[in-house]
Amino acid sequence: MSEKKILKNIRSGRQDSLEILIKEYYRDIYAYCYCRVEDRQTAQDLTQDVFLRFLQNLDSYEHTGKLKNYLYVTAGNLIKDHYKKRKEVLLEEEDIRQTAGGFSSGTENISDRLTLQEIIRGLPEPEKELILLRYYQNLRLSEIAGIVSMPVSTVRYRLKQAEKYIKTRWEE
Repeated sequence: MSEKKILKNIRSGRQDSLEILIKEYYRDIYAYCYCRVEDRQTAQDLTQDVFLRFLQNLDSYEHTGKLKNYLYVTAGNLIKDHYKKRKEVLLEEEDIRQTAGGFSSGTENISDRLTLQEIIRGLPEPEKELILLRYYQNLRLSEIAGIVSMPVSTVRYRLKQAEKYIKTRWEE
């Protein structure tokens, strides 16, 4: 069923179309939220808030592009609000070391992933978001450009800069 038809059905009160919409996008939006907040419960809450906000703004929503992009933008805004309200910050290096210390030796893969997460945390927020959307959400550059309101060429340039930073830090 097309997005336009799903939206029309939701606006007319059909609950089954809402369930189709949520089933279609919940997993991607949750994964995006989880990558940004690194807490399952918070990510679930934020994901639910994304869909609630969508429903609250359904009357004013105009379907001009992909609904998925709209949901990503909403998720990004809710995540920013989450950090502003609670004045939370991402895990610091000490937290990562404590987490890594809890694993047995011989866990190179976990250690590598923690190192990569630490490097990504060192990126400025805009570049961090681009990396998450591209490599954790597997979005195309044009989709990312729509989500972050940047030209595709700027997204491409900033991704290349972030990739160079990550490669340099990884090799250190």
